Amino acid sequence: MLLLLGFAFLAGIFTVLSPCILPILPAILSAGTVQGKLRPLGIIIGLICSFTFFTLSLTAIVHATGLSPNLLRYAAIVLIFLFGLVMIFPWLSNWFAKITAPVATLGQHVQEKSSTGFVGGMIFGLALGLLWTPCAGPILAAITTLVATHAINLLAVLMTLSYSVGAGIPMFLIAYGGGRIIQSSRFLSQHAEGIRQFFGVLMIVVAGVLAFHWDMMLEQKLSRYLPSSMVENNTKVQQQLQQLRGETLEKMGKAPDFVGITEWINSPPLTMEELRGKVVLVDFWTYSCINCLRTLPYLEKWYADYKDQGLVIVGVHTPEFEFEKDPQNVAAAAKRLGVDYPIALDNNYKTWQAFHNNYWPAHYLIDQEGNIRMEHFGEGAYADTENEIRELLGLAPLNIAEPQVVSMPISPETYLGYGRGRSYVVEIKPGQTAVYAYSKPLGDDQVGLKGSWLVEQEYITPQGNDCYLNMNFLAKRVYLVLAGSSKEPIEVFLDGKPAGEIFMDGDKKYDIVSTTYQRHQLSLKIPEGINAYAFTFGNES
Repeated sequence: MLLLLGFAFLAGIFTVLSPCILPILPAILSAGTVQGKLRPLGIIIGLICSFTFFTLSLTAIVHATGLSPNLLRYAAIVLIFLFGLVMIFPWLSNWFAKITAPVATLGQHVQEKSSTGFVGGMIFGLALGLLWTPCAGPILAAITTLVATHAINLLAVLMTLSYSVGAGIPMFLIAYGGGRIIQSSRFLSQHAEGIRQFFGVLMIVVAGVLAFHWDMMLEQKLSRYLPSSMVENNTKVQQQLQQLRGETLEKMGKAPDFVGITEWINSPPLTMEELRGKVVLVDFWTYSCINCLRTLPYLEKWYADYKDQGLVIVGVHTPEFEFEKDPQNVAAAAKRLGVDYPIALDNNYKTWQAFHNNYWPAHYLIDQEGNIRMEHFGEGAYADTENEIRELLGLAPLNIAEPQVVSMPISPETYLGYGRGRSYVVEIKPGQTAVYAYSKPLGDDQVGLKGSWLVEQEYITPQGNDCYLNMNFLAKRVYLVLAGSSKEPIEVFLDGKPAGEIFMDGDKKYDIVSTTYQRHQLSLKIPEGINAYAFTFGNES
């Protein structure tokens, strides 16, 4: 436990080296330009408290109140904007007090109590904590999974707090150091007013960047040049994390059993005890996940080549969307994809949690004694995995090279439901039917709706016959997870020109369009009765 908290703390510290810090960096630097020796400390404490609280509870708050998940975010953006205005025009603070007479007494009380700048800084930090979205490495991915599965415990709280404190320390040093530099320099002190106004302008710019989600575009572009997490991506630390997961599993005995499985496909129920003497490859997947689908040809080949020599592959199907819990949908997908090895339906995330898993896809290779011998998350490592299988089976290794993949950036996976939809060009109305329209061209990786749409937590669904789902993307191929039924086709338009039609034949991932590698504008006219869940992208030819 202490080791995991230490890694969370270090991961937070190294967040300052990632592009995710850039949207709030001007606000942190501005702390030293406003009077109040404790203002930097107030900002960081407010940020730590706010980020920890909302990371763990925002989903529950949205579900309990029915409020838009963007409401608090936009309130925080307005607060940042107002702070920027006051830094540029100090007299505005008195003007705001006059036009907010009902809260003037409270404002005066806060001002009297914040001569050191601590209270004002803490309010500012609370707003920043709502807006800060650090890059999600393994530490934050683990926390996110616990939140998503309603399995928050003391360790999750402490991990989040450790991460926040780790991130807060270098931010405090930046804020405090900036103030000390200004105070110790005669030239800078003489121009303190201008410096404060400059940072006020920067904060207004930051508010605009955050309001229009340009921060995501900035992070995506800069992520090619800056490390996302020096700690979590370091080879030695990855090995330590793997050892940590191994120690956790070791405390449970051997590899965890298949628990909470609602149904088995292609096989009667299996247990780890029954599989003793076999080499077992456990693959966590879901049939609409494009990354999972890219690994299937390798899994199917290994199963065909080695099943008679003692290899058993178990595909643990842990659904990402509600419709993926339907056994008939999974069985139809398995048949369509040619998956004939055992599939365990882990609809309640019980086996996922038993393995402490955080990824789709994830591979766990287990030896004949039931010990986990290899873990791999995501695509790749196919040559290494096959030779590990052969070694456990007592076969000589193959002289095979890892398939070479030309790395070209593509648009990120883009969710459409209000629970995780963050790419819309206009604000959406969760759980409501509304008419949407926009006039400006879509920015990079932005989504736009036109017509009447109902936006649910996981998906969106048209409420009329003239409804369009538009996406600005960078990739060769576009996929879209769809469910529902309609006799009418989905009409596809690429860069304003007709590009085909798609007829629904089940709840699954659909191949929408294949084109040249560059930015394109996709427009889908979707009829009533169809739910759209998430876009994914690829560069396959």
